[in-house]
Amino acid sequence: MGLVLGVAAACQSERGGLEQDVTTAIQHGRYALALEEARRWAEANPGDASAQALFHDAQVAWMLDRGREQVFHGDLARGLDYFERAQTLEPDHPAVASWIKKTRAQLAVEWLDAAAENNGPENMDEAERCYEKVLQYDPGNAGAIDGLSQLLLLKNYRAGLSKTYFDDGVSSFRVLLLQQARRAFQVSRHYRENEPAALRAEQVEKLMAEERLAQAQRLEESGLYFAARNEYRLVLLIEPESAAGRDGLDRMDRESRATRNLAEADMAIRRGELDSAAKTLAQVGVLTDAQRDEVSRLQAGIEEKRLEDLYQAARMLSDDYRYPEAVAAFGDLLAIAPDYKDAALRKATLEEFIHLAEEFYAKALEAPDDAVAEEYLRAIHDVHWPEYKDVVERLKAIEARKAERARAAAGDGDGGG
Repeated sequence: MGLVLGVAAACQSERGGLEQDVTTAIQHGRYALALEEARRWAEANPGDASAQALFHDAQVAWMLDRGREQVFHGDLARGLDYFERAQTLEPDHPAVASWIKKTRAQLAVEWLDAAAENNGPENMDEAERCYEKVLQYDPGNAGAIDGLSQLLLLKNYRAGLSKTYFDDGVSSFRVLLLQQARRAFQVSRHYRENEPAALRAEQVEKLMAEERLAQAQRLEESGLYFAARNEYRLVLLIEPESAAGRDGLDRMDRESRATRNLAEADMAIRRGELDSAAKTLAQVGVLTDAQRDEVSRLQAGIEEKRLEDLYQAARMLSDDYRYPEAVAAFGDLLAIAPDYKDAALRKATLEEFIHLAEEFYAKALEAPDDAVAEEYLRAIHDVHWPEYKDVVERLKAIEARKAERARAAAGDGDGGG
């Protein structure tokens, strides 16, 4: 019994000492050491609740310290990542929540400044990305909502929508922001007598969201996916909880990406990069619901381009008098597309030329004299296969012999005179 009590006392003493070591290390800012000690104890005692709790606390302290260090060195995004990881372990930790709030506010300011720097017409996409980053960190940021709404309207105006649409949209958003600001002020000051005004502001927002939603749906139905995406985003700027707006934005994100990828695939087909085009179209097929016909059209275009490339390759072999290779190439094409253009006729013609060249060449070799041989060789050279075997050399040899005979005959004539 005494031995058991002694062991228990020793364990209690070791645990107490370790807890004190970890606590002291945290107090002195030695977070890595505290984390390592706590981990070692937790791994050695997996069923010990206090050991696991100690390790948990050491993790939170280490992540909080790492996050602060990143923020102090100017890497706000990485710092926020550490804080949010700490919050997953300790959701109600006040210091973690405070650092998250401050860091998100700083990031919102940074991205709002970045949006302001990208104010030229050539930087609209980058400015949009910056505004979206602001709203990621500060969803209610009035400056980002105002800037992004005007930017989206301007994009649609530049895409060919009317100036009236643009001007009305900008004016409406200015009125909306004013209404929102008034309502926020009334709520913060507890002006109960102004509740009807706040209600009217909510009604204005709802009507505006419905108007933008209808416009988005019209654009989507017309196949103007980029413009529709902008309108659905405007719906969510007005009414962030709009399910129709969120669903529409998700659809248009996919369709917009699909449209860009379809253009890339089309260019790849024109450049002859058919494998790349096929891979891109396979990805588009997963993205789009509305543009499946275009996907099918371009996929058919890939197949047509493959067949045309095979056909032209066979034609080039034929033009170069490489008849056996051309026959094989036309055969490969016809195995895929039996009725493609005049491939079957060209293949048959080449096969006939090869057959006749072989037949006439054999007869030329068997000919009793040069005159008969020349007749067969000329038929091969001039009609069927100019570069067949040694036909050219044989014709030159015949011409040389004819010339020699002519010279000899001329000599005989001169001698006789």
